[in-house]
Amino acid sequence: MLQELLLALSGHPSPLLSSSNENLFKPGTDDFLSPAENTLLTSLSNDLGQKHSSIRAKANDVVSHHPSAVCRAICAAILSKHLAQFQQRILEVERSILNQDPGIVGAYNIVPLSAIVTAFDGWDRKLEWLWRLVSSIQIEGPRDGGDGESTETKEYLCTASAIIGYLRDATHTGNPDIEQLSRDLVKMAETAWLKQLTLWLLYGKLPSIGAADFFIVKAKKDPEHDIFSLRLDLVPPFVDAATASSILFVGKSLNLIKARGVSDDDESQTIDETAASTLRASHLQELQSLKLPINATPFTRAIRCIRFSLSKNILRHLLPLSNVVEVLRILKEYFLLGNGEFALALISAADERLVDKQSNSANRHRHKGSESLSHLIVKEAEVGSVLARAWTTLASVQGFDNEDDDDDIELARQLIELSLESKVRQQKDAIEEQAPSTLPDSFQDLLLPTSTLLTLRIQSPLDLLLTPADVGAYSRIHAYLLALRRSHLHLSKLFTLSSLRRDAKSRRVGKHSDQNQTLRRRGAERARRLRSLWATVRSAAFLLATIGAYFQAEVIQSSWEEFHGWLDPSVKQTSRPSSQQEQRFTTSLDDSLAPNRNHGEGEALSFEMRDGTDGGLRDPERLMVAHKNFLDSLCHSLLLRDNRFTSRLRKFMTEIDHLCALMNRLETVQESVDLEICATARTTPGHSEAEEEHLFTQLESGRRDLDAGLASLVKLLQEMDIASNGITRKNVMMGPTEDDEFIPTRNHGLDRLLLQLDFTSSQDRTSIPNATDAYDE
Repeated sequence: MLQELLLALSGHPSPLLSSSNENLFKPGTDDFLSPAENTLLTSLSNDLGQKHSSIRAKANDVVSHHPSAVCRAICAAILSKHLAQFQQRILEVERSILNQDPGIVGAYNIVPLSAIVTAFDGWDRKLEWLWRLVSSIQIEGPRDGGDGESTETKEYLCTASAIIGYLRDATHTGNPDIEQLSRDLVKMAETAWLKQLTLWLLYGKLPSIGAADFFIVKAKKDPEHDIFSLRLDLVPPFVDAATASSILFVGKSLNLIKARGVSDDDESQTIDETAASTLRASHLQELQSLKLPINATPFTRAIRCIRFSLSKNILRHLLPLSNVVEVLRILKEYFLLGNGEFALALISAADERLVDKQSNSANRHRHKGSESLSHLIVKEAEVGSVLARAWTTLASVQGFDNEDDDDDIELARQLIELSLESKVRQQKDAIEEQAPSTLPDSFQDLLLPTSTLLTLRIQSPLDLLLTPADVGAYSRIHAYLLALRRSHLHLSKLFTLSSLRRDAKSRRVGKHSDQNQTLRRRGAERARRLRSLWATVRSAAFLLATIGAYFQAEVIQSSWEEFHGWLDPSVKQTSRPSSQQEQRFTTSLDDSLAPNRNHGEGEALSFEMRDGTDGGLRDPERLMVAHKNFLDSLCHSLLLRDNRFTSRLRKFMTEIDHLCALMNRLETVQESVDLEICATARTTPGHSEAEEEHLFTQLESGRRDLDAGLASLVKLLQEMDIASNGITRKNVMMGPTEDDEFIPTRNHGLDRLLLQLDFTSSQDRTSIPNATDAYDE
């Protein structure tokens, strides 16, 4: 019976003992045992023997089939160490019985069951905990495939990050046996995880075994380029988001070095590979210095040292700071409209293209005003021709005297593209985005009837600084600012419609006095009916000009100066932007139609990476983090995160387009009416007069809508300003918290904008000087 008991403890099936919890012994054998002996045997067989057998079977299954290398390492350690210790304890008890050890064998060679139970004291608790651990690792079910959708096949639910977190929590249970057991297993788990991490940090390679369980994944939709991203749900608990981002950056940099070595000449490849090989030894030594279980502070320090070493010795040659500033300046000049001539050239080229398409379109409907653009289909080639025409116009405006401007335009032409939004979305689908965009998508279809986006071609090694999400944010900011500039420009062009602003004396003179009286009477009536419309147009133009000037001077320029000052503290900062840039929007209506030849920031920036301590070196990852903070602050200050404001502004711009189309049509119809009166000397209304009356009706309706939109925008700005008083926006930390990290500190309030608007009532426009008298001049 003792032999059967020891075999059962070892996990072997016994012909004497049953596997049922209710009846320990098979029928006919329980008459030989007392209730106390039956209880002791039950505890040995069920609590130890069956648990041992179940743990071994589950652990073997995990080692053979589980996709996680960490889970396999844990179960392998359970089999090779902890279950082996239990098996060794069984052999020791058997040896004591055979040697008649008095600690177990009593008088008359009787082996009490209580002595055997005492020999295995504590193992019931250990095996119970191990059984729960292995059972949780072996759980199967539909698992998230990484793209938000669950896989159809059954997979193991347990991940490396989850099991490491569970084991680290178990080290604080208060039970000495469980604490020691979990401490041993967490060391094995973290050792296996460190092997995977070492492969990524030293060679930029994903682990061959357990890659699906690693927190860095490769995009499957882009086989031509190696694009990697983070899965924060697979990050272990001792790794924060900033450190995980640094780990991703190091591996991406190593892949960039390898890709550059393949594409460049053999000499540069040899230099980069030699430098990378030299650094691997020091980086490996840094990782080997970590003590298990891993502490978050030393681990973060080690990753930071590896990142800094790689940036200082290799990446500074691949991505010098002068190139970074040059690309950021292109983004500021052309995406943030720092170069006003480019915005005017792009708007003019798009308008000319639309006029050409409308003139060639056989099915246009003039009477529908702005709705006549809805049937136009713009192709990709036409979008490219619009940008090409804008570059040509910009080059002619800039002239050839300044070689620096020519170089900037040439570089911008190489990097900037204007594409249909559908094509841009297809390209982004091939790149796995880390987070969905929170910026509005409602301004892309204002430049052309089809949604278009200005994008930047990310070339290596710029992908270390700019991500597709960053370029997408710049594209939406550009569409937002360009729509604002376009609406203001279209309103300004209305004042060039001289025939709508003249009285009858300056119009075409008829052959007869009756004709002249009719023309004068019609001119006076038209001026009276258009008087309130011109006041509304002036108010709307003033509002857009003020908002645009505020965005350029108070938000974009000041944010850029702050960011620029962080890049190079030696640059002298100005407390306020120049008056020239502040007046770019608020210039006279006639001057706004002419190109401004003195465009903004022309300073030459040539920085070099600076040697020194960690706080003095602008390594690429720190630049990337600072740029994300700058871009996040910019989106917030431009009110792009406020859906109420952006949706109302988008509707306001649509009303402006509709009103401008009606005004242009009205000019044509009135010219036709005057010609008919002068030619036929008739006084009865005709078809053109009926169309003119219909246009006046539509214009009055559009004016009321524009007035309501104007008042609602100002009221909304006042509400936003009241809500933001006393509230300091929390800066979102996008990267590692370091002493020299760039954190935007300026709070661009709306009080200055409202002060410039100087609206005292949502329906009162008298605060604008000469709002109505200006149209009679």
